[in-house]
Amino acid sequence: MTAGLETFAKVRALHDRATIPGEKASAAARMKTLARKAGMSVEQAVSKLDAPKPKTQAQAAANAFSDFFHTPEMRAQRAEREAVRLEKTRELLKRYANEEAVFADTKREAALRMACEPLVVWDTRPDWKGFYAFAGWTDHGGKDSMPTAVREAVMSGWPWPETVAAAWSEYEAAEALDDDRCAFEPGYTPHRWVEARRYALEEVLDTQPAKSLNDLRARMSWLEHLRSLECQWTHDNDAVRLATLRADIERMGARLRDQDAEAVQSGHGAGQASCEPPAEGITISVTPLRSPISGTSNAPVQFGHRHRTNADKRRDVLALLNAEDSGIALTDREIARRAGVSPTTVGTIRRSLA
Repeated sequence: MTAGLETFAKVRALHDRATIPGEKASAAARMKTLARKAGMSVEQAVSKLDAPKPKTQAQAAANAFSDFFHTPEMRAQRAEREAVRLEKTRELLKRYANEEAVFADTKREAALRMACEPLVVWDTRPDWKGFYAFAGWTDHGGKDSMPTAVREAVMSGWPWPETVAAAWSEYEAAEALDDDRCAFEPGYTPHRWVEARRYALEEVLDTQPAKSLNDLRARMSWLEHLRSLECQWTHDNDAVRLATLRADIERMGARLRDQDAEAVQSGHGAGQASCEPPAEGITISVTPLRSPISGTSNAPVQFGHRHRTNADKRRDVLALLNAEDSGIALTDREIARRAGVSPTTVGTIRRSLA
């Protein structure tokens, strides 16, 4: 009947357009014939043709979303968020001279812009102001597609952080600035050279070994930040992050044991051993174990100056090798750097698993 209705619709359109009585009558007779062949009257065929078409699944979903988005509750939530945003802009203007100052390049952003300028080709079309090509890196390109030239430019354009703590400090400041700008322009996105620098910092926060408790605290803050994001944080690098954190903890634990042993041997007692260099200004006191019955201190164990054993090293390497099962490809040299062993050791352990 679908083909018959299509023909009926064409004849009906011809009938409605016709101005000559003979043509109109001929079209009406043709409509009657087509309707009779379909087992309907002309009125029934017209009614079926004019009936609302069923919605597609996508249309139904879109309509349902639109209905939900415009409920009184959702409108009230949007109004509340807008009030919070406006209040934040008023507070920010107490710190910034004006709105233009909020979006002005910081010294860091200006340096990155200058370093990346040779890689930027601005679009000169009148209606495309602000669009540019960036060494072949598109707006939708993530860190995995970032060109080497871009990576090198943003890493050299501004002093590169030498520690995890320094990387987190820079990253956190950039995030705070983005939040300020989003208060004035909710759809704000930073320039791609700023995003590229952010991606490079994320790699440090994910993989660079912690050298101090400050670094370890920064890494924990980074993981807490990822967990607090409103959107689901990606799991692609979770195996690498956890392996890096485990290696950090093992190194800190070994340092605590080493310094505790040194304190015992020197006669100063285990309770005053510091796990942080004096320059850091951070001291962790290790309280001697006490008997749950008598409350007296247990005798310290004279285990001497402990270094990482081969089992410790193998465990760290295996943790990083296991990350490859999640699709994280790491070279032997990269695994060696993170685990604190030689590439030869990594190769030996890798071959033993084959």
